[in-house]
Amino acid sequence: MDSLSMEKAMIMNMIEKTGRSLENWLIVVSKQEVKKHSEIVNFLKQDYFMTHGYANLIARKSIKK
Repeated sequence: MDSLSMEKAMIMNMIEKTGRSLENWLIVVSKQEVKKHSEIVNFLKQDYFMTHGYANLIARKSIKK
């Protein structure tokens, strides 16, 4: 599976796997003082026990906004 297909699959499965949609996670991240990619990943992993893959995807999308 190529990286774009993998990303689309993760976004489609995000509610089931994390309990929230990508849009909801972007709102959660925007309310934090963390701005660097690694800070966002660490925040999501520590505070929400998220897997690295989903935390990384959300961090990438939040920085692109």
